[in-house]
Amino acid sequence: MMMNIAFPVATSPLPGHELYLAGGRKSPRGPNLVISIYSSLLQSLAIIVGLILVSLLLRKKSIISEEQRPVFGRLVTDFALPALIFSGLARQSFETEELVAVGIMATALLICMFLGWIGGKALGLKAGQLGAFILVAAFGSSSTLGYALIGQAFPNDPATLAEAVVISELGVGILIFTVGVAVAIFFGQGAGGSLTSGLRTFLKSPIFISLILGLAFSFLKLSPTNPVFKTALDLLFRMLDVIGGSLVIFVALAIALMLKPIPLKKLSHLIIVVALIKLLAKPLIAFAMAETETLPMTVTEILLIEAAMPSGTVAAVLADRYGCDGSIASALVIATYGLSLVTIPLIMLLTI
Repeated sequence: MMMNIAFPVATSPLPGHELYLAGGRKSPRGPNLVISIYSSLLQSLAIIVGLILVSLLLRKKSIISEEQRPVFGRLVTDFALPALIFSGLARQSFETEELVAVGIMATALLICMFLGWIGGKALGLKAGQLGAFILVAAFGSSSTLGYALIGQAFPNDPATLAEAVVISELGVGILIFTVGVAVAIFFGQGAGGSLTSGLRTFLKSPIFISLILGLAFSFLKLSPTNPVFKTALDLLFRMLDVIGGSLVIFVALAIALMLKPIPLKKLSHLIIVVALIKLLAKPLIAFAMAETETLPMTVTEILLIEAAMPSGTVAAVLADRYGCDGSIASALVIATYGLSLVTIPLIMLLTI
């Protein structure tokens, strides 16, 4: 997902664990990589949980209320996300080699959506619950948390971070704002909805419009020479960056308003299944496919880190925004964040 948030990352290489890649870039390998990434994971997790706790405090003091939940949901889907999607895609350039990694990430994600549907059906979930379950089982925090951990693994390496952005924007971002939104609309409508009406809703959404405009702008590669037009374009992107930067706050507020007490007995089976799919199956599927394609080591590492991320907060907000069970989605997101403290180091150790 496409939330470019500045989390703390290391600024120095890991001594004794560097291999040179194509183009002279270094790739840290070995046990110290796991320790370094784990440290960044803890810091990033603390920031996200801290924001949600502050939002819960605002809710307790009645500064925000549950009646405002639809407002914050729409601020995410109709205001901050479209700005972030357009500005992120419009400034991207796409290389052929990276598109293979994008295909792997997208394939792993779609497989996990299917596994989520099977798992949700087996658990007897209703339509709204099933839609939320599918989203959090497939879509992860590939940019919110993923970029921070990639920055930790590849310090002072903007080329690798650029590759990570492309893989996340195309392999995850486009799918969540197309297939993901369509799934949320379809299951959120329950038995009374239809695929046609859901498609119409999606095609008219600010998310889809910003997606198309961003891709079109990227492929046109506009480079204005007129100083006035160039300045205006620069100001536009700076404004969009400011709007997009508000996304993490709106998401935290929306999550806080979605959270409700859910019996652990009811939630435990869902947590186990979603963790097996999102935290274990998805990174292992992506890693196996990357090894089959004999991708460069740096690209394989990027795929592994991004695929191993916990469920994305934006997935929970989208689920709630379009009528799925937001309380279950938000509870599962928080559960996967906690479990990722165990699964991410495990995945890294298994694949080193």
